[in-house]
Amino acid sequence: MRRFLPVWGLIIALLLALPLRAEGLKVALAPASAPQLGEWASGKLAFRLYPSLERPLKREGPEPAMSLFGILTLGGVEYPLMFAVLTDNTPYLAVDFDRDGVLTAAEGSRGTPLTESEWFWHLRFTVHDRPYEVSVIWPEGRGFLFLVGQTPMKGEFELDGIERAIVLIDANVNGNYNDDVDLYVVDVDGDGVLHGEPGGHELFALTEPFTVGDRSFKLADVAPDGSSVALVPTAYVPPKVPLYIGAPAPEFSFVDLKGREVSLKELRGKVVLLDFWASWCLPCVVATPKMKAIYQDYHGRGLEIVGINLDISREQAEAFIDHFELPWPQYWDGKGYDGELVRLFRVEAIPTLYLIDREGRIRGKWLGLAEEEVRQAIEELLGPEATSDGPPPEGMAGPAEGEDTGASPGPILSLEVPSRVELRPADPTVFVVGVKNTSPYEAEDLSIGLADPPPGIRSETITVASLPPGEEISVRVPLIPSGTPAAGRYPTAVEVKYKFCVDEGACFKFAQRAAVLLVMGTSTMAGSPLEAHEPGTGAGSAWWLVAIGVLLVLAVTLILGQ
Repeated sequence: MRRFLPVWGLIIALLLALPLRAEGLKVALAPASAPQLGEWASGKLAFRLYPSLERPLKREGPEPAMSLFGILTLGGVEYPLMFAVLTDNTPYLAVDFDRDGVLTAAEGSRGTPLTESEWFWHLRFTVHDRPYEVSVIWPEGRGFLFLVGQTPMKGEFELDGIERAIVLIDANVNGNYNDDVDLYVVDVDGDGVLHGEPGGHELFALTEPFTVGDRSFKLADVAPDGSSVALVPTAYVPPKVPLYIGAPAPEFSFVDLKGREVSLKELRGKVVLLDFWASWCLPCVVATPKMKAIYQDYHGRGLEIVGINLDISREQAEAFIDHFELPWPQYWDGKGYDGELVRLFRVEAIPTLYLIDREGRIRGKWLGLAEEEVRQAIEELLGPEATSDGPPPEGMAGPAEGEDTGASPGPILSLEVPSRVELRPADPTVFVVGVKNTSPYEAEDLSIGLADPPPGIRSETITVASLPPGEEISVRVPLIPSGTPAAGRYPTAVEVKYKFCVDEGACFKFAQRAAVLLVMGTSTMAGSPLEAHEPGTGAGSAWWLVAIGVLLVLAVTLILGQ
């Protein structure tokens, strides 16, 4: 029986370690500047004003011609305020910062014109013993103010050997960061860019988990003052797909209402407009004739429209499609806003449009049919008509030297590049670029390399004589240090230059780019699922306990064996 003691001791030591591993990681956060992070980092609130307050409030300073009042609550502390229009028609705002019941002249100021019909103030408070800034906007003639919280809380944690930023957003501008409506943003893909815009794949409600690789994590605790969050592992949830402008559109396929098989991959080489709509949606009904006009004007030049219908009733959807004689394929699953493609593209209101280029990347997104903007974006992706004598489209170098042409097709290659490439200061690095010819034309004289290498990095340019229609190649691009590159993150792009001819008298030169992030550093140590940054927490100290447990087992075994 004595021989089983080491095994039991090891199990006990592991059990002792598990609670610390389950605690996950506590991340310290500090105030950050919303304008530096992006518009998404600002909380927003419509603040209603009233003719009077229930509490007494004395006033000093200029005499108003009209005044309204409100109570601004930040971090549980109430700040009475007065909004007024002075006798010279200038808006005026005063806040009882010291909460002594007196609005002094020093606590008020005239507004600054923001637009022709908006006025602006910037207020600084101390909330939870930290700076907290609020911008105030008054839409002229309205009885309310817009509050824009400018103090998100930001921190960093390490996961899989990569430092990742996390940001808490006080969405309802009340100085607390743990309300149900508050949000957080985390750099799930580790590229150093935070996508917290509405519908962004790195934006989450406080109750939502986030996923990195094959592991998911949730917020176990959010300090009310936003000074810290605790991250713990949780059950796996599929990650949100990126939907920002320039991101690859998520692939999908389906059988439409007419029995036709539809696949986004099979539409590669076309410009695709996704239309999320329903027959009960009045703006969708109004937009339908305009959508038909767009289809008729551009379908012959390479535009495809794919409809995603949110009707619950198939009969109702089909009746609408037949009545308006819509020729493009339509997806329907009868689940409304819970539909598979609706959830995949995170559509929360309709009509919503996504525009996808020939290479399968998202190039436009609209809530509602902004017809002129949509047409302009389609024109730019398709290029001028075959009879046009206008300039070549963006990204096109123009006709090959000495060759005349009246046609201007778009780019013909699809590029696949890694989103992130890790570099070492003294060693060459090689990364792979995938190039596929999605057209019926042969691409010639290809050159592949970095468009703008960062200081201290030299990129070799790889040349390929030709790439026949429908074929694809993988090209290894070397990056060679020259000098001593500084550690950091360097956004750049892979550039592929080439020529192709649509007939003997019509040849074109193109330059296509795909974004890539170069990361210069020296550490390649893989982190634990959640590595603590404080002594005595996380997996590091858990394994110390394992070692101590093993030593204790050995000691007990030796004692009992004597």
